[in-house]
Amino acid sequence: MYTEEQFIQLEQEERTLTDEAILAMILLTHIVKTNLENELRSFYQKYGKDNVVTYSEARKWVSDKDHTKRLVALLLFISSEFQSILPDLTTELENMLKSVILKESDFFDVELDDIKILDKKWGMDDSTWLKRLEEDIELWIDKISADLKRSILQRKTLDEVLKKLEKRFNSIESVITTLGLSESTAVGSLARQKIFKELGISKYQFYTKADERTCETCGSMHGLVFPMSAYEVGVTASPVHPRCRCWEVPIME
Repeated sequence: MYTEEQFIQLEQEERTLTDEAILAMILLTHIVKTNLENELRSFYQKYGKDNVVTYSEARKWVSDKDHTKRLVALLLFISSEFQSILPDLTTELENMLKSVILKESDFFDVELDDIKILDKKWGMDDSTWLKRLEEDIELWIDKISADLKRSILQRKTLDEVLKKLEKRFNSIESVITTLGLSESTAVGSLARQKIFKELGISKYQFYTKADERTCETCGSMHGLVFPMSAYEVGVTASPVHPRCRCWEVPIME
């Protein structure tokens, strides 16, 4: 028989693993941010006048040899910087998810195939953690590239461009946090679904943290008992929404 305190402790341990991975991922994006800031300073120094780069100057060739336009070269640099950290971001997130699965496996004393769990799709978009990470990277590249082109067209100063970049990276940190927390909860929930079935569990109970941050949806589901046939991550099993703090407990009969 499991106690509520044991599940709370398990959730805390998994949250610690998740927070560590999120911090590591954010630090990787800080490297990109620093590199982009340095490249923008160089760009404005080379092609700017009175701390402004006009769109016509940005559209000129870098050289007659390669015929790469200045702005195109800068946009390619932005893309390459983000793509360069994708393998490390992937490793950090994957290792964290595997650690969560191992925690679940050890807690219930049931062996799990983490690859099958990690490859499983879930959520309204019916996607995987890796696909979501890759889509986030592409979105960041598109957003920052659009910010830059728009800023040059509006004749923004370097300081104004850097301030916009700062805001964009703040939003990136938020996305990474949401991704890390949501995928951690989801993979733990997927692991429990597999474990409960192997243990012959026929019913489970939905739990949430009852505090001032608890949303109406999760609050109304707290304590509900579902048959295993109804177990669906994102609907009757956590995460019900991004950054969900809920979990599932087996009904031992």
